[in-house]
Amino acid sequence: MKGIPRRELVRKGWHVLPGILGAPIIVFTPKWVTLLVVWGFAFLYTLQHLKLRRGWRFTVPVADLSYRQMAREDEADNYLGSFLFWVTMAMVCSVFPKIAALSALWVSTFGDCFNAIVGQTVGGPRIPWNGRKTLVGSVTMFVVSLAMLVFAHRVLGMQYSLPFLALVALAAVLLESLPIPSAYDEFTVPFSTALLLWLAYGGELLGVTW
Repeated sequence: MKGIPRRELVRKGWHVLPGILGAPIIVFTPKWVTLLVVWGFAFLYTLQHLKLRRGWRFTVPVADLSYRQMAREDEADNYLGSFLFWVTMAMVCSVFPKIAALSALWVSTFGDCFNAIVGQTVGGPRIPWNGRKTLVGSVTMFVVSLAMLVFAHRVLGMQYSLPFLALVALAAVLLESLPIPSAYDEFTVPFSTALLLWLAYGGELLGVTW
């Protein structure tokens, strides 16, 4: 067992905040309220990303604070992960039905978070195609993602097929494990989750209401 640095725990705390605070907005408010919130954050994190890339000197509300708490060493001149997450969630909430948006949010925030915490704590064998990822971390992400998918369906009072949700969770895990820069899974994981659920259930795209 390995300890996790305090900064990494702080990072993961910020990482799950959207899943905790954003879910009630998706579940209980009209779609226009959700879009106002999520596109507002997408704008702030896009501005923070551009600020770092272009060397602008001003403070971006919320995004600047989370950058100082969350940014990795390879994000010193960008904030790609958070930028991709918020823009992707803004697109998902705009395009897909509510179950897809809620599921994408929870799989991306909770699944990925517990993957990193357990993987770093327990260690163990590495994934053959990505030496930075552990098998136990990926298994943890699968279990947590599946639980979040089930919970999302129950919260919204929807029927579900456990084998199908397991396939959705497995797809998220496989995409997260790819040997690409870690920031890109902030797009691949939530978008694939939303897309697979929509392909299975259908529903109106670009609906004006949930």
